[in-house]
Amino acid sequence: MSEEEWAELEASGKTLSAFFRDVIRQPPTVSEPEPVKESVAYERHHVEERWQIYLRTTEQQPSPEVIEKAKDATFRLLFPDGENVAKVETKTQYICPFTGKRFGSMDALVRAAIPHLIKSAEADQRWKNASEQPRSPQYFDQIR
Repeated sequence: MSEEEWAELEASGKTLSAFFRDVIRQPPTVSEPEPVKESVAYERHHVEERWQIYLRTTEQQPSPEVIEKAKDATFRLLFPDGENVAKVETKTQYICPFTGKRFGSMDALVRAAIPHLIKSAEADQRWKNASEQPRSPQYFDQIR
């Protein structure tokens, strides 16, 4: 232990085992990184092209009034004040190395990973137990 750690132990007035027991029982402090917020620029002409492609390739066309209302909402929300570039905020996603699922925080990832890993370990244990079972004889000369 470092000198600072010994000084902390002595200042606590506890025995060595009591001090370490309290340290072990303390919940870990988790500092989660803030999700990175970035803006992605998307030009107006790309949205116009997507609308044209959608209308050309969709078999059941809604009424012209519905199309116009939806297009108006698209451009009004993505390009306020008639701007030519939409700026859409994106956030960091945490991809679980065990399942490939995406989560909004590391805490959510770990909470979901724990039951998944327990089920996986249980399956491994069942497989191991099954493989350790004695096998029945395959030939008459193996029977005793």
